[in-house]
Amino acid sequence: MGSDNVPARLVALIAHPVRLMAAVAVRPQWLVAGLLLVIVVALYSAVTLPISGPEQLELMRDSRFLNSLPEGAWQQQYDAALDPTPVKRLTTGLGAGVSSWVMTLIFGAVMALFARLSGGNGTLKQTLGVVGSEALLPFGVGSLIKLPLVLFQESAVRVSIGLAAFAQGLDAHSFTYQALVTYGDFTSWWGLAVIVVGLEQVHGLQRGPAVTVTLLTWFLLITVPFVIGRLFM
Repeated sequence: MGSDNVPARLVALIAHPVRLMAAVAVRPQWLVAGLLLVIVVALYSAVTLPISGPEQLELMRDSRFLNSLPEGAWQQQYDAALDPTPVKRLTTGLGAGVSSWVMTLIFGAVMALFARLSGGNGTLKQTLGVVGSEALLPFGVGSLIKLPLVLFQESAVRVSIGLAAFAQGLDAHSFTYQALVTYGDFTSWWGLAVIVVGLEQVHGLQRGPAVTVTLLTWFLLITVPFVIGRLFM
């Protein structure tokens, strides 16, 4: 990479991932990537909250948790979700941004462990730089693509840039639809390919071990919350 700054890295993330990961190996900048992630997710969550909030309550209405609430209490929460206050938007957006970054840090820490066990020689900070940069694809590019679609369709649940887009006839509560949303997001797949490049550049892994570490970590860390979420639906 010529100039190693934030705009140059964002361009390289899309156009030259090998160059980007070579730069990450030298300067991980995992905190900068984390800050960008928090900002993008917070903005997306705050803007779409009047749509996503009521939809989440609808999805959880028959769950074990909300099923115990009186009907009046649920309706009160639903009415408030339709018109969230600016403070609610701010706190919800920041909460979503921070939680997404925490998930990314956990993802990076587990991946660093698996990479070292597979013979990699990268550091934790370097791996966090790889994962933090990659996360800007599903959380950044993905959010920019979905935002106008969510606002136009007035639905966050039904908007997908993955396999779920081809299964709009399925019930949004169904196991199949939720699995397609969880495992079939195209920007997440794009990010996984970038991680493979990163593990090759940072940890010195060959393509096979890099793919194995990437897919194993990804599958493990998205399956656990998916299964837990299904148990409470």
